[in-house]
Amino acid sequence: MLIGRFNDTHVQDELPQGFYLEVVGGGRVLLPGSKAPKDLCIGQELRVFVYVDNEGRPIATTQKPLASVNQFAVLEVKEVNDFGAFLDWGLDKDLMLPFKQQLGEIQAGDKCVVYILEDERSGRIVATEKIRSFIDHDTSKVEVGQKVTIAVYEVTEEYVDFLVDYRYTGRLYTQDVESFHIGDIGDGFIQNIREEDGKLAISLSPVGYDAIMDSADSILQKLEEANGFLPYGDFSSPEEIKATFGLSKKAFKKIIGSLFRDKKIYITDDGIEKV
Repeated sequence: MLIGRFNDTHVQDELPQGFYLEVVGGGRVLLPGSKAPKDLCIGQELRVFVYVDNEGRPIATTQKPLASVNQFAVLEVKEVNDFGAFLDWGLDKDLMLPFKQQLGEIQAGDKCVVYILEDERSGRIVATEKIRSFIDHDTSKVEVGQKVTIAVYEVTEEYVDFLVDYRYTGRLYTQDVESFHIGDIGDGFIQNIREEDGKLAISLSPVGYDAIMDSADSILQKLEEANGFLPYGDFSSPEEIKATFGLSKKAFKKIIGSLFRDKKIYITDDGIEKV
């Protein structure tokens, strides 16, 4: 029986308190009647999630948690009491985040980036914010430019660390750290992969070819909005280019050269014109 995970079972017996399920691989677990599907009958196959109740007994449910044992998740704090914090993970029974597994003071309504595990001593399912030791450092399956899901798990004065695709870790150096909060989820892009240790550098904007294509579309859009002409070219200062297009002058020249070769713009002494 896999505690904190999904198990394949079949219904073995029906009692007043619910149904006893025989787990494929061995063991029996109670599915309370209130959690059982309608018209469930003996012999029927059923896939259930198994957790541990307050008395340490395994209990089955047909509810689907937001994450299971050995997985990362971003969960909201429902309550904090003398025993720890309790997180909403999609089941009627909340997931406990013990005080010793917390990294700082938290309160109801906060979001936590956690790893879910089975406590070795009690057998109970708990969460931990101390996720670094569970992160996968083998980043051989990702590549520069790849779009990824990022979740903020640490914010410092100089950088932000993200959980990447709920598996890896990535870092963004930024001065705008105040705009990031623990538990924020969004899209990012892999900017670089360090050869020596596989650590990921994260960008919030597309990189490589996708970035060039996005910037080219943006320039064409700006031309459209300006009636087909913009007074920028090789004569423009890097500061002007950056302020107008958000690009370095080198990148700007490369993109307008590509647009010219594709016969989408003209390059004149005074600027660029849409074909």
